[in-house]
Amino acid sequence: MIDKNGKLFGKISIIDLIIIILVILAGIFAVKKLGIFTPKGNVTDSTDKIQVVFYQEEVNSFTANNVKLGDPTSETLQNMSFGAVTDIQTEDSVSWGEDKDGKQVKSTKNGFNAVYITTETNGVIGPNGINIGGSNYYIGQFITLRVGTSIFYGRIYDAAKI
Repeated sequence: MIDKNGKLFGKISIIDLIIIILVILAGIFAVKKLGIFTPKGNVTDSTDKIQVVFYQEEVNSFTANNVKLGDPTSETLQNMSFGAVTDIQTEDSVSWGEDKDGKQVKSTKNGFNAVYITTETNGVIGPNGINIGGSNYYIGQFITLRVGTSIFYGRIYDAAKI
């Protein structure tokens, strides 16, 4: 198969073959990234205006106070827009720890808050979760959410059609 000059079948070198394979893989990656062979829409063409509430038990107070109404929101993993902030509520943080008897107890931390961030976006709430822009999300799912110039790591608390 490989002759004394390092050519496969006497015509092509191993290095040429590796380069050709890399070019093909790069082309497949580019086509996939451009979305040429992926479906453009959801299973359903209609979307509703929905309200999604995000909850984080413990976040620095300065991060929670940085969020303003109207700030754009997006989920980091799929870079999906969650619309804009319509409401933000803060309360005492929720920290769990063990007491001297070994029981789990709830407490708060100074300088930290729990935060509820409400957003409005277009999507579909169905029996298989919340579909926003072709991506599925679920109540209780942990996500990393960008809000304006802040970032949060918490869970989807609620979703409802408006």
